[in-house]
Amino acid sequence: MNVNGSAIKGLPEVLAAMKDFSERRLAAALATALTRTAGDARKALQAALPQVFDRPTPYTLNSLYTRSATAAKLAASVYFKDESAASNAGTPATKYLLPHVDGAKRRTKRFEVALQAIGALPPGWLTVPAAGARLDGYGSISAGQIIQILSQLRITMVSGFSRNMSFDARKQITAQRKAGGRFYVVKPGQGGQAPGIYQRELFGRNVTPVVIFVRTAAYRRRFDFWGIGQAAVNQNLPAHARQAVQEQAARLAVKRAGG
Repeated sequence: MNVNGSAIKGLPEVLAAMKDFSERRLAAALATALTRTAGDARKALQAALPQVFDRPTPYTLNSLYTRSATAAKLAASVYFKDESAASNAGTPATKYLLPHVDGAKRRTKRFEVALQAIGALPPGWLTVPAAGARLDGYGSISAGQIIQILSQLRITMVSGFSRNMSFDARKQITAQRKAGGRFYVVKPGQGGQAPGIYQRELFGRNVTPVVIFVRTAAYRRRFDFWGIGQAAVNQNLPAHARQAVQEQAARLAVKRAGG
């Protein structure tokens, strides 16, 4: 969202106090007020994230950024970090948070891209954790289990790329022992099980679903990004405008007294 100079309209007392300002001083006051207001909007949005999402990760909580206003460009902005500021997992916040803002379809995760690359996950399908999934503290499948699944399915992610594993049987057995069983894929329309990834016990017959494949679905709008941001602007901009004008007026008074 953007906070620009037009938002100052409706504050006649502030504008009146600016009548003796030079164009440069006026722009500096406006830029300060807009930048501080954008910071308040970011804090309000950040505080709302845990109320909307279950145990958001630290990366998600820090996924908002502000761009300060300048005297040359009287507009401050608050938005989600994009591809230029991705997490260590390589997924920018815009890809997994914007669907909750706009109600759009969820984008494919990197785990799903890897599964598609080996033909395990059909196009147009997504994944959800099942009973056998080991979840991290944020409710997502743990990175360790994802690596185990991909390793057994003969694909390993290395810094965003993939490479085929050796077909060495000893490596396969070692990987299965570490994971506690053998992962296998059931595709849509195959067998009597729901499509997904299952794990069979290494020395038993028990089978547990780890990941279930589901059809692509659209998210409902859960995060009122624009409403929360605008409320913070409406609440804080007047005070910041007055303060910024007072600060510039004080500087102007000191300058005139010294002259």
